Parts: sequence; C-alpha cells; structure tokens
Amino acid sequence: MLLLDAVEISTRGGHYVALGLPQAPYALGGEAADVVEDVRRLGGFGVAAHPDSPKPELRWQDWSAPVDGVELINPDTSWRVHAFAGGVASKWLLLRALLAYPVRPAESIAQLFTDNQSLRARWTEAAATRTVVALAGADAHAKLAMRDTEPGDNSSSVPIPSYDSSFASLSVHVVPVRPFTRDAAADAAALLGGLRAGHIYVAVDGWASPAAFTFSASRGDRVALAGDTLAAGEPLTLQVRSNAPAGWPTNVWKGTARIAERTEPVFDLPVSGEPAFYSVEVRKSGQSGQPAWLTSNPIYVRDPRVSALATQPDPVYVDGQSLFDGRTTKGWSWEGDATSQAAVDFAPLVTGARVRLRYGLSGGAKVGQYAAAAVDTPRGAADAAGVRFLVRGDAPMRISLQVRAEVPGFQPERWERSVYLDATESERTVRFSDMHPVGKTHSPKPPVGAIRSIMFVVDTTNSLPGSSGRLWLGAARLVRAK
Repeated sequence: MLLLDAVEISTRGGHYVALGLPQAPYALGGEAADVVEDVRRLGGFGVAAHPDSPKPELRWQDWSAPVDGVELINPDTSWRVHAFAGGVASKWLLLRALLAYPVRPAESIAQLFTDNQSLRARWTEAAATRTVVALAGADAHAKLAMRDTEPGDNSSSVPIPSYDSSFASLSVHVVPVRPFTRDAAADAAALLGGLRAGHIYVAVDGWASPAAFTFSASRGDRVALAGDTLAAGEPLTLQVRSNAPAGWPTNVWKGTARIAERTEPVFDLPVSGEPAFYSVEVRKSGQSGQPAWLTSNPIYVRDPRVSALATQPDPVYVDGQSLFDGRTTKGWSWEGDATSQAAVDFAPLVTGARVRLRYGLSGGAKVGQYAAAAVDTPRGAADAAGVRFLVRGDAPMRISLQVRAEVPGFQPERWERSVYLDATESERTVRFSDMHPVGKTHSPKPPVGAIRSIMFVVDTTNSLPGSSGRLWLGAARLVRAK
C-alpha cells in the first residue's frame, strides 16, 4: 500500500490539509491565509478540509486565500449536519443508518452524505480565475462521537465506522503523471503530481462501485483531461465516458450553468471555444440533497493573453513618522511573559544601524510564551496607513506585528498581522487595514489615532516553546497612502 505523509493544520479560519510538505522550519498556524502562503512557499499542496462544517472552528473562512484544493464531500461534515444541525428527518435518517451499519456499512455511511450548493458555488467562483482541485476526504477516525466533543475526547464515542467501511464509502480516482514503478518515493511523487494537476474524479462507492469514468476535451490533435487547460479559440468537443447505472443522469456544466443532461453514459458534446470551464456530474436517479455519484474536475478554456492570477497593483505609500533614529534605541523596549527572556539593543552593522531583538521562549507546554521588541507611538498614527520596516532573522520564521491602542474606560487592546522573514534582509509593509484582533476588541480594525505602541512579537503561534534566536529591524517608519 502506498502512503503519502500529510498534516492537517489548525488555522484561525479552519483546517488545511497539506500534502507533499517537507519538514517545516517553524510551526505552521495562525491566520488561514498565512498557512496557505506557507504551504505554497514550502512546495506543498493544500486542501481546505471540511470547508462547510457546521462546527465554526472547523469551517473554512478565508475564501480569498489561494487554496490549491477543496473538499466537496466530507463524512464528518455530513455526520455533524444530521446530528447537530438537521431537524427530525435528519435524526431519523441518522438512526436508520446506524441500524443498517452492521449489515451494509459502506452503504449506510454514503446514505448520510450531504450536498452543499453554496460550497459548490464557492468552488466554481474560485475556479473561474484559477485552478482549484475538487476532491473528497474520508476524515476517518474509527469512532462516532455521540455529542459535539473536542478531538481526543472519547468519553461519549463508539468505535464506528471502521476504517474499512469509511474508505469503502467513497474514493478519489487519480491519474498519476507517470505510471507506477513500485518505487515508493517515485510513485508518491507521481500520485501527488496527478492530484496537483486535477487529474481526478470523486466517486461515492457506497452507491455503486467500482466506478469507471473519463472526461476529456479535444480540438484537432490536442486532447485535455480534467484539470488541464486549453487555449480559447476554435470550438472543441467534450468526451464523457462512464459506467453509470442505467437511467442515472449525466450533467455537463459550463461554470455554474448546466448545458446538457444525458441518460446515456457515453457521449460527445460540441462546445464553443470561448473562455469557460467545464465539469461533469453523474447523479442517482431522483436524488436530491446529496452529492453526485461521480464528480469531475474542470477542463479550463482560457485566453492565454490573460493571466489567471492577475491581481490588483499594490497601493503606493510614502514615508511618514520614523520609529527608529538610527543612532540609539530611544523609544524602544522589550516585552515578554514572566517565564521567557528578551533583550533589545542597538546593532551597528555594515549595512546600517538596526534594532536587535534577542529572545528565548521558555520550554514546556504552550502557556502564552512570547518575547517582543516594542516602540512607543505617543502621538498615535492618525494619518498613517501602516508600518514599513526592514527585517531578517537567524532562520525562516514568522513574527506577529502588533499594535496596541488605548480604549477609553477599558484595558488597551491589540491587533496583529503575521509576517514571514528569513536570514535575508527584506522590506515589509503591513497595513493597519489587514490586521486582525488579538482576543476581544471593540472594533475589528485598530483605531489608528489611539495606537500607542507597535510590537514585533515572537510567540508560540509559529515558534515552539524553548525556541531562541535573534532578529534585526531597521528603517522602521509609519507610511501614508500616496
């Protein structure tokens, strides 16, 4: 059996599964967009797991982040929908599935799968501009929680469904980028390459198996599989082939519009060559409220002159108030929890003066360890849009740029934005409008006029307890929009 290492990362905006990831140089976590960025930087392939879960901390929140893939089917989500979010009919369906499980385990699990049209709309919206791979996850834990518990709490769980029945209920069919050779490392790379390319389809095996399906598009001698891209231009022909049971309808989609429904499992469909993306579903007869039996990934037709990842140009900022005089550490100090160590000092370097933070987080369990370099802004930052600075560290890491603001009648409140850095000095600009609250705050964004300090924080969001090191900060200043 070929196994691929992967990790499910808990972010502040849902869970992200990363495959093909090397050893990370620092702990991955924090904001969802930052984790997506880190996984991509490290060469991994990331999937938004159970993105429509009824449990808020599991549900994917940041649909602006460029995720590589998204789970359209997840049994954990379906179970939670029936157990905690559904009505009487859902509870009855769940009871029937539990009674049927000893006799038909895979079929009873599949009968609980739920469909979410808003999730599909999210996926198709993202796929309109870039490749986003659709797949499924078994989310197998070999236990069923009888109430909404946290991971690791087995006090109210029963040891079903088994791994065998979970894996038999659905499947992801991948066309590897090259044939398997029985060399584990090479075959894993070939399999992951097929996943990255979107050369996959999802099948609900609990309804009918084994599934057989191909979806391709051709124009002359050019043939594209699901996940591939054809240049816009001349018309093309879609080829659909499956072993669907008699009478099960096959739907062809152009974006969010269904352009064909056929009851025969094998057919060709001529389409225009205008920019679009096409996908296929095969559904059970008379089915509603559940996912398709087969779901393909799209074939993309795009204008090669238009970049799929085109973005808006970055705003232009001009320098405002300087936060470092280049001669002393006046206005700077260090902060930390009671168990960690930190020091801020002046560092004259060949490339210019820097503020240096030396830190050592205490070991043991995560109990809020942190160390920070802080600079006072007694006049606030009323006309500023953000902070610009030079930064480097001993090694790749993430720090949290935080601002602390006065709130009349309350304790000071903080907002933050994570920043990646490594051993090569680089310039970073953090906008106040991109910051998120630290804990509960009275406003979602910092009141810039009330900001009284700016902090460069190393904490256990991305650094392990017991970590130590140094980072250098230079040319720190507030910036204004031009």
